[in-house]
Amino acid sequence: MKIVGINKETCIKCLECVRGCPIRLYHSSPTENEKNKEVIFDNRYNQCIICGHCISICPTNSILYESEELASEFEEAKDPGSIINFENMMKVLKSRRSVRRYKDKPVPREDIEAILEAMRYAPSASNMQSWKYIVIFNKESIKRLIDLVGGLMKKIQKILKFAKFLKPIIPKKIKQRALDPGTKISVNNFIKQLDNGEDPVFYGAPVVIITYAPKYGSMAPNDAGIALTYGMLAAQSRNLATCWIGMAQEAIKRSKETGKWLKIPKNHKVNGVLIIGYPAVKFYRTPPRKPLNIKWD
Repeated sequence: MKIVGINKETCIKCLECVRGCPIRLYHSSPTENEKNKEVIFDNRYNQCIICGHCISICPTNSILYESEELASEFEEAKDPGSIINFENMMKVLKSRRSVRRYKDKPVPREDIEAILEAMRYAPSASNMQSWKYIVIFNKESIKRLIDLVGGLMKKIQKILKFAKFLKPIIPKKIKQRALDPGTKISVNNFIKQLDNGEDPVFYGAPVVIITYAPKYGSMAPNDAGIALTYGMLAAQSRNLATCWIGMAQEAIKRSKETGKWLKIPKNHKVNGVLIIGYPAVKFYRTPPRKPLNIKWD
């Protein structure tokens, strides 16, 4: 999208675009005669982040722009709170679960595309929209990723056997976890499931979405978290389940060979791995959460 100017015939000079532009690219021409006043868009230094606030905020739709699609206009856009009340929104948020049991049933492509479309509308720092996605539903490719994670876990299993001897050189940030007996049990259980032909990585989910972005120059990890959350909620609205798979994210980041296979550029970093599928489990209630740690000033 590109902002190209203002329709002076329909502009009512309300100055909402002047007040709403985060980069201050709109200004009112100085004049003593109010009738001769004009609103001017000045992007000579290409500072526009194409956030579209000016398009959304203009009451007469006077912002001129070039884009492959038109801005969406619907009545509820003027009052988002009228779309769903807080009580129902909380039901949506509370009922989202990280699902680890899936049916052996393919997800229609139109559902995957709908979820990706929802993710396209997630906010991002400075409107960078730097997300890039890889959608994997080929069973052999998914198996290859499972083997990748399995290989990493087997390396960890070997290291944990000598954790006590390596204690002096283990980094502080992982020392506590490495020496925790529960970690060794979890890793051993994972390997056992893998050896039994089970899928302890993606839990039988038929779709894996990987998101990556440039390593530097943006808040891509934060943006990925927001975008994938949009995807989780969109999937739920289509009776699909999701789960963020951190171990797969870490394994892919550590493997140059996998990065080449997935055609992820060297200067890019994987920021999230999301699985999607039909849940093989039914939930009847939402569990409690611990209280928030809040400081009021």
